[in-house]
Amino acid sequence: MKIILTILFFLFSNALFYANAQITVSADSLNQRSRELCQKNNEASLKLALAALEVSSLQNDTVLMAESYLNIGMAQYYLSKFKEAVISNKKGYKLFKEINHSVGMSISANNLGMVYYQMGDFANAEKYYTISLNIDYSLHDTAGMALGLNNLGEIYQFKGDYQKALQYYMLSAEFEHQSGNFNGEAHSWMNIGSAYSELGNIEKGNEYYYKALTYFSDAKDNRILSLILTNLGDNYRLSGKLKQARELLLQAIEISKKNSYEIELIQAQIYYSKILFDENKTDSAEYWLFDAMNKCIETDNNLLACEVLMQQGIIYSLNKKYEEANQYLLNAYEFADNMNYTSALQQILSQLSDNYTELGDFENALKYQKMLSTINMPYVKQDSQPIKNENIIENSSNIRAVLYGVISGAFIALMLMAIYFYSKMKYYKKIANLHSSAGKERE
Repeated sequence: MKIILTILFFLFSNALFYANAQITVSADSLNQRSRELCQKNNEASLKLALAALEVSSLQNDTVLMAESYLNIGMAQYYLSKFKEAVISNKKGYKLFKEINHSVGMSISANNLGMVYYQMGDFANAEKYYTISLNIDYSLHDTAGMALGLNNLGEIYQFKGDYQKALQYYMLSAEFEHQSGNFNGEAHSWMNIGSAYSELGNIEKGNEYYYKALTYFSDAKDNRILSLILTNLGDNYRLSGKLKQARELLLQAIEISKKNSYEIELIQAQIYYSKILFDENKTDSAEYWLFDAMNKCIETDNNLLACEVLMQQGIIYSLNKKYEEANQYLLNAYEFADNMNYTSALQQILSQLSDNYTELGDFENALKYQKMLSTINMPYVKQDSQPIKNENIIENSSNIRAVLYGVISGAFIALMLMAIYFYSKMKYYKKIANLHSSAGKERE
């Protein structure tokens, strides 16, 4: 009898062991499949990662649970669910830290930086990028260090420190090349192209963009391909080559829509609206901006919301609708100030000063001119002026020349005290809804 009981116990224990092993394997395979689908089908990737979390939680397997949160956070990031992505990545980081899993901590910190970057929270983005870089440095992980340098370069670029950004990008590209990570090297090329373009060196920017374009076209990485096409399109616009610009941007929009790339689609729409405005198709430009703004609201993308508001303000400014323009620009300023988005702050403050000058409100014109002077960065104004009203430019210069004399004897009532300021973005969603019935581009 004892022998029978012993055999039964052995069989039961063995069956339980294999059942648990099967669950563990299943969680691992679910995570693997989630990673494979991350660039192709974000919804499916998220579902698989959630299933992996459930299975690994039953097993109380900390490593697999942390990896599941990592995959969940990445899928949420690509779905523009940024708040949820922050929570998931922080949970993953905490679990990796509990078991002293340095590689997992670095990846989680890097992903948190990516999410905060899109939310426009550059302080937290820099914080987590730096954590990730320091871990990679301690591990002598060349590929990880290269990624960290690239990411921090983006932070410096948005702060307006282009030389430091270029230094980080170049060093990143060198590390990537040494480690044989040509995908990472191509990412660095794209960022180098962006920095040169913002500095006004379009030719040098295009040189690096085309290098990156060749690589990502061959690699069939449509997400990055869409970004490069968008940036190249805008460079052609700035060079006055609107036909080439239109072709590239429409291609980027098509790729983004087909693959449900929300972030990339918003960026392409913003730049395409600039082409339409350059072609004097103001209504069509506003339609694309309203659609982009609606997407920003739905996804809490403060960075791109700032871009949309700023572009709308510029459109109204050039059409001499200064009061309406200032509403958009002041809201854009609020976002840019919170993000310490230096290049945007300069463009916004410069435009506000010009607008108030045209309105005859010299007190506010001087106020924003003084605010502009406190930002210590060489300002490169890139936007081409499709409706060049040289009288306005000349008059603005003349007025500035006598500005101090006029202000000393004038007390002009502040024009914007009667204008409703909207610190929240629901107002713009209402506008977008009113335009939702509008057709596509009106030629």
